[in-house]
Amino acid sequence: MWASGEQSAQSAAVELHEKLDSAIREQKEKWDASEVDGACSTCLWPIATYQAILLHVIFAVILKAGGAVNLNLKASISAASLDLLQSLVGSCRKLGMFSYPDMLGRYKEADLPSFVWVGIEEVKRFDIALYKLGTKLNISGSEGRDLLTASELEFPLPSNDLLWHSTERHEWEAYAKEENMVSLKDDLHAKWISNFADMLESFGL
Repeated sequence: MWASGEQSAQSAAVELHEKLDSAIREQKEKWDASEVDGACSTCLWPIATYQAILLHVIFAVILKAGGAVNLNLKASISAASLDLLQSLVGSCRKLGMFSYPDMLGRYKEADLPSFVWVGIEEVKRFDIALYKLGTKLNISGSEGRDLLTASELEFPLPSNDLLWHSTERHEWEAYAKEENMVSLKDDLHAKWISNFADMLESFGL
């Protein structure tokens, strides 16, 4: 609705955003695992809920920016939205969602290879979107201490964009031939993004 550029549609988008904001905060105890003592990597990963919250925060940043950025080319974020973002990052951290071994640990050898690949790619791509958002925000060091850092991204980069974006069966079958499916016995440690954290952070990425 917002992207249409039409005033009526954008007003409706803002109204919907406000309703969702209330719902997310009212239900916070159900999705926020950041301060739950028993939360761990074997618990449920509510990826769809977390994706929705991330999109909600991104839209809040867009609304606040109004097309403007600071001199450092970073966007501002309200205290309320930052609180949501910190809770989201903290929840993912507590659940082990930034760890490739923990991603692998959620599957069994008997699982369909394509099912495993899609599930792991979904988490990796979500994690990177979460990390990228943090790098684009204009926040002080103390406010940003709970956000995601490159050194925490203990997994390889997403693979095969063409396969990921396939919408037809023939596309999937064609691009899947070029993809090595996930090995549950190989943590691919040498390819983890965290290994290159110093380089990424030196470039402000």
